[in-house]
Amino acid sequence: MNKHPIALQLYSLREMAAQNFVAALELAAETGYEGVEFAGYEGLASGEMKAHLDRVGLEAVSSHVSFDRLRDHLDEEIAYNRALGNHTLVCPVPPKGFDRESTESWRDFAKELTEIGKRATDQGFRLGYHNHSFEFVRLDGVYALDLLLDTVDPRFVFAQLDLGWILHGGEDPVEYLAKLRGRTPLVHIKDFDRDNEQTDVGYGRLDLENVLKAALDTEVEWLILETEVYKVSPPESIRAGLASLRKVQDK
Repeated sequence: MNKHPIALQLYSLREMAAQNFVAALELAAETGYEGVEFAGYEGLASGEMKAHLDRVGLEAVSSHVSFDRLRDHLDEEIAYNRALGNHTLVCPVPPKGFDRESTESWRDFAKELTEIGKRATDQGFRLGYHNHSFEFVRLDGVYALDLLLDTVDPRFVFAQLDLGWILHGGEDPVEYLAKLRGRTPLVHIKDFDRDNEQTDVGYGRLDLENVLKAALDTEVEWLILETEVYKVSPPESIRAGLASLRKVQDK
């Protein structure tokens, strides 16, 4: 099987990163990840961050940025990430107070994301939206996620599909990849067990072999591992998850 590069969403090491961000970067590199996706910078200046990335040999793949910050401080985020060599920003969740049960709210949110995406595109960046499983609520017979992705302008907003959350939501990750072919440059890999509880990647129900094959067929550029709930320690979890992915890739 051909191999995608694999990055780590640094939220997987959030406790370590909060205490020593550089140590989290070093651990990601030592474990064998090729890149990282940010979920905050813990106060490090962009030049300092870039120096550490270069030193440990990690690529800045993407950055999760809150909707409020994307809307109100987009230029600052772009400047910071440009200095890292990253040109991809992702909205990880709707804003606080968002009405998830309202079709109108999802449509308005999609329009706002498109406007932010246009602004980002004008500066050489791209914007994505990362799903959870709460988007798999039906509104007028349509999943909120589908409503969102059908409403945004795909020229300005891509889908960062979290394949684990799709599984958790009761749908087939492979089918979603196929449906959104060409719109999913980055995907998240997480796993859930038979009780629908999050577990370490490769130890749950996610069909890694078919997921990775589908990713090759749908223009995915990077696999990004993210684990938020651990059966083992976070360092052991990111190590086990990467080993699971590499084992499938090496078949």
